[in-house]
Amino acid sequence: MNTLSSTRRTMTRDEALAWNSDWSPADITAIGENFDRLGAQSFYRTQSNGSITAQDKDGRVLMYVHPGHVTFNKGLAPEGRENPEVEGFDLSTVREKLPIKGEEVLTICPSCFYAMPYTGVCDTCG
Repeated sequence: MNTLSSTRRTMTRDEALAWNSDWSPADITAIGENFDRLGAQSFYRTQSNGSITAQDKDGRVLMYVHPGHVTFNKGLAPEGRENPEVEGFDLSTVREKLPIKGEEVLTICPSCFYAMPYTGVCDTCG
């Protein structure tokens, strides 16, 4: 069994743009424009359904779409974004959640810097 194919699910562009029903029309437009700008050809979501990855025709990862924000591989973020030091931007659905006393703090993957699921196996890196 191919481990990579078992941790991600292929999507169409339309499915990727409709993935989060809470996104505003402006969010969907911004995501679609960046798919076009970067030449995104293939899309997949992680097994936990926590994010979408967009790749070019050669399979290179271009960007990651999360429920509340979009991140880009280094140097691929759009010009003129609010914070030029951040390789991405927030969507209307972004939530800032501070840990509540006694609440478990997220574990971050040391390879891709995404939050790891409770299984301890990164959905992005495997």
